[in-house]
Amino acid sequence: MPEEKASIFVKADIDPKEYMKKILIPGIVGSFATLLAIMIFTRIFTLPTGLKVFMYLIPIILMFYTTAYPYLIADSKKIAINSKIPYFITYFAVLSTSEIGRSDLLKVMAQDPKLGAIAKELKKVYVLVDKFHRSLPEAFRFLARRTPSRVFADFLDRLAYSLDSGVELKEYLFQEQQTVMDDYQTFYEGALYDLDIFKEIYESIIISVVFAGAFIIIGPLITGQDIGRLALYLIFMILAAEVGALLVIKYRMPEDPIWAEAKVRTPRMVKIRKALILSILLVPIVGLVYFLFIRPRFSIPTPFVVAIILTPLAYVGNVVRKEEGVIFRKDENFPAFIRSLSSSLAASGASLLLVLKYLSAHDFGTLTEDIKALYRRLAIRVDQDRAWDYFIAETGSWLVGMFSEIFRESLRLGAEPDYVGKVISRNFERIVRLRRKRQQSISNFIGIILGLTGAFAFSLAASFQVAVSINNLFSQLQVPTEYIGEIIHIIPPSGMQLLTISMLTLMILHSFLSAVAIKVADGGHLLVSLYYFVILLWVFAAGMYVGQLLMARFMNFGTTEMILLLVR
Repeated sequence: MPEEKASIFVKADIDPKEYMKKILIPGIVGSFATLLAIMIFTRIFTLPTGLKVFMYLIPIILMFYTTAYPYLIADSKKIAINSKIPYFITYFAVLSTSEIGRSDLLKVMAQDPKLGAIAKELKKVYVLVDKFHRSLPEAFRFLARRTPSRVFADFLDRLAYSLDSGVELKEYLFQEQQTVMDDYQTFYEGALYDLDIFKEIYESIIISVVFAGAFIIIGPLITGQDIGRLALYLIFMILAAEVGALLVIKYRMPEDPIWAEAKVRTPRMVKIRKALILSILLVPIVGLVYFLFIRPRFSIPTPFVVAIILTPLAYVGNVVRKEEGVIFRKDENFPAFIRSLSSSLAASGASLLLVLKYLSAHDFGTLTEDIKALYRRLAIRVDQDRAWDYFIAETGSWLVGMFSEIFRESLRLGAEPDYVGKVISRNFERIVRLRRKRQQSISNFIGIILGLTGAFAFSLAASFQVAVSINNLFSQLQVPTEYIGEIIHIIPPSGMQLLTISMLTLMILHSFLSAVAIKVADGGHLLVSLYYFVILLWVFAAGMYVGQLLMARFMNFGTTEMILLLVR
């Protein structure tokens, strides 16, 4: 019997009738209605060609999104499943040694929100086994043909074959972890490779936009076009390139956050909150100091003024960045702690509280104080779940939180401590190694963004200075209009001022969106973006200053000779 091939709707968990009724038909109707409205509007009102093109792109993008919706959902689901594979295989392996049956085991995992998209997939298996009385191998094969993740599908097929062969689940899953983690590593490193490729694409896009920006700045002098409209085109191009890059990074990188979900209030949260309030309050204070005391005495270029006023935002970003470094160090120490805890539980047969009391006297680096705090809270015997919640929150690590909950739940269900410790520590260390590779790739990405920002600012400022110099030169010429009227056009002072404002807007937009892209790429806290935002502002300001200064000196030559050449 040929293997059944699932449709994209099945893989995306979308009902075709609901898709037709709520997505496809409304999308098509909306696209044509928007297109018709744009056609009528452009006939009634005279609009620039660039704005018309932008307006006509709206129904095209809407139509594309409507038709590609199932594929986008399926691809998003695939990434979500692949990102949770290490935690699923770890959880599945440790629970296989517990005292619960296979059907109940599936029920526990299907109801666990930590597994995300995988929990929803396992719920289908549980329904097939519990409600329709299908065998586990049959249910696993059914799901394997309908999941969008090839990694998950291959695992389900291998698991179904092993169960048919009578292999013991515990031993099989212990060995299978190596294969699944290898597949996950391939997926993770593939995403990092995609990021490396995207760096080259991003660099090419920014360079192309820089060239276009240079022509847009100088173009009004030659063509006589409206400088305001061209400045808006430049802002739109930069915004489209930066937002597009941000979306690609967000939806192609694995879901691997650094920070744990905050369930309780911790000193770290209070510290970050105070730093954020202080940074926000310092911005207007620094602005007032500049306008009241610095501006009357010193002449500072406007880009540096913007950077100076927004510099206090770097404080909260730096505070969060340092806390993120502490979390990374705690991740490094967690495997040793969990191995010691599980092996002591297995060897001594003592309670978790007594083993923690013994381990709290040992040094586990930055994790030592958190372990002591966990022991003190468990010793009170008020609420064990709350004690673990505080432990996870105080470590601040999403990775520690995931594996701590797996460890706690598996012991509660009667799993073998020694087996649990081996599985968790091994998989945890594997993920930490992958995170190191990710940080190396992000460091390279940061270097590229810093270099591009400086070059971008230099090119824009140099083009702007060329436009200013030529505009000043020809505005001073006492030559009849018939000689140069069709060759060169004069930009009014209001146009030059608008262009200056546009460049400052680009400075802020580019710096902010690039900083956000860095933190989206590494899975860190978005407040760290403020730290990189300020750095990029200063790099942009320095690039603009150097570009404008060098080009001003270069353009300051032989004005008289040029005028004589034009008069001849």
